[in-house]
Amino acid sequence: MLFSELILAIMKPVNRQRTISSPYHLIKGKKSGQTIQDIGYFGLYPYFGVLPKLDKKAYDHVVQSLFSQGYLRANEQVIELTEKALNANVADSPLNGWKYRGNENLFFNRLSLIVQTLSHVSQSVKTFDPIVNNEDIQIWVKNYLQQIHFRDLAIVQAFKKELITTLTDSNISETHKLIITERLTGFGLSGLTWQQMATSKKLTVLDVQLMMAEALHGWMAEIEKSKSPLLLGLMEGVIQQSSLTATAQRTEKLFERGFSLEQIASLRQLKTSTIEDHVVELAMNDPYFNFQSFMSQELYKAIISESRRQQSKRLRDIKEHLPDASYFQIRLALSIKEENQ
Repeated sequence: MLFSELILAIMKPVNRQRTISSPYHLIKGKKSGQTIQDIGYFGLYPYFGVLPKLDKKAYDHVVQSLFSQGYLRANEQVIELTEKALNANVADSPLNGWKYRGNENLFFNRLSLIVQTLSHVSQSVKTFDPIVNNEDIQIWVKNYLQQIHFRDLAIVQAFKKELITTLTDSNISETHKLIITERLTGFGLSGLTWQQMATSKKLTVLDVQLMMAEALHGWMAEIEKSKSPLLLGLMEGVIQQSSLTATAQRTEKLFERGFSLEQIASLRQLKTSTIEDHVVELAMNDPYFNFQSFMSQELYKAIISESRRQQSKRLRDIKEHLPDASYFQIRLALSIKEENQ
């Protein structure tokens, strides 16, 4: 998937319902209430946080190219796609952003330093400049290497075999596999820069960085599936164990103890609107969420009916026709899983 294809994949479900900058916040992994809700509203889980360091100017440049290519119409308020964009196919992708939330970079940094270390050990070279300068990662890798007895050449060969086997078996293209290997540094061999890779493949740097995320997500899925013991150890803390953000988890515990939204806001020293964001997130992820303490069944049905009539999840448009409903109630109703509808 190219970066421009990623933007269109996000824009298609939110067409005429969100601003032109909303895909940027999603790709960056912004944990605002609006972005988290949009993931659930529009099924955008795969794309969340896939490029945490995305530069806004670089994003804007690609958006402008979509305008010039006839994929977008000028609209100061919302995204407005042309027929050309709506008819364009969305490329299949192994992206699983909500599961990893940028932590694929932690996995790869650990891997890079381990590969560099093992390649030098196998050549009996004891000193080298580490490719990763982060002290926490260096400490983690040092502990990991000691646990697997890394000076044993049989372990080095076993690690190499796991790496090659899982990468070969992963459901990603040969180009994706090449991108991973070209970034690795070993004895007498330096990994390529993003610019070098982009130039050699006639792609942009953003394209290559996105394909790297795709490659890592696809590869890590294979590592999980095959339960490769040495590589699986590198994924400690990488996979998100909860579908909720950490702050929503803390609100959930208090909510389950019977505290009201106002009480939770006071206890956590947060705005009530922030706690409402958390409740919407809870509803988005819980198929059995009971919403009836926040609105009647009749109001819930009215909101869903109006959303379907308009074929829109834009809050302002729904509220115009249901003035008695609060924005929180509308957001909550739209977040309820279909099992409760």
